[in-house]
Amino acid sequence: MRLNKILTAACAIFMAAPLWAQGKKDVVLSVDGTPVTQAQISAFAVQNYGNAALGDLVNNILIEKAMKDYHISPDKKEVDARIKDIQKQFKDQKTFEARLVATGSSLAALRRQIEDQVMREDLVKKADKISVSDEEVRKYFDANKDTLGVPGAARVSDIMVASENSANDLLVALKSGADFSKVAAEVSLDNATKNQGGDMGFIPRGMLQPQIGKAVFAAKPGDVVGPLRLSNGYFILKVVSFRQSKPATYKEISSRLKTALLADKITKAWPKLLQELRQKAKIVPNKALIKTP
Repeated sequence: MRLNKILTAACAIFMAAPLWAQGKKDVVLSVDGTPVTQAQISAFAVQNYGNAALGDLVNNILIEKAMKDYHISPDKKEVDARIKDIQKQFKDQKTFEARLVATGSSLAALRRQIEDQVMREDLVKKADKISVSDEEVRKYFDANKDTLGVPGAARVSDIMVASENSANDLLVALKSGADFSKVAAEVSLDNATKNQGGDMGFIPRGMLQPQIGKAVFAAKPGDVVGPLRLSNGYFILKVVSFRQSKPATYKEISSRLKTALLADKITKAWPKLLQELRQKAKIVPNKALIKTP
């Protein structure tokens, strides 16, 4: 029996009954006096997302079974390495864990998520016998080395204001010795950078708008340039420093390149593996509840 027919029929059970008939207890909230119950929320979720949710549940059951069949277990070393890579994006452990809490997660939950990700990748590698040879890595490097290097970049800070007059006044103040980061924090309309004193970080030449890129890369570290008019306002920029471009070398990037090529193969093979698991599985609906076409 085709899985999509089973899923559709299962969801139809919930959609057949009106929301008010599925229970009035356990009121979660009310809207202008109209109660919203847990039963209503469940029915709404099934009606709108039921097929996808039930499909995911079936997939997870099949994946867990396949992992047992292939004797897949979490690779602690790989999991630890991935967590460490994420931690590097934060200034310290406390900030890292605070960010997890702010997003409704925890270090334990992150570990479980990464363990599952690593095991799924190992499952695909074993089931489809996926690997990447050194010859494949070298071939890809030789064909793409011009785009694999580190591009030249400029570290830039910005201040955005609404009018040209305001920009000109600020430019005079800055060139007279006003502290750029303090001014940015006080008056800049660029909410993405003002709390960092206008710091935009390193931006590769090709990522800057042509007008800005031309002005920035014609300046010297410490120069203040502008005002430059863009669609959303007037900008004053401070060039903090430059990072020179660096060509890629096979020795430096071969390991990372191999990982990326392997990940690409895994991503492409995953849908095929799921399809094969579904085709081999015996999915038996409860005929008392589900009638398929």
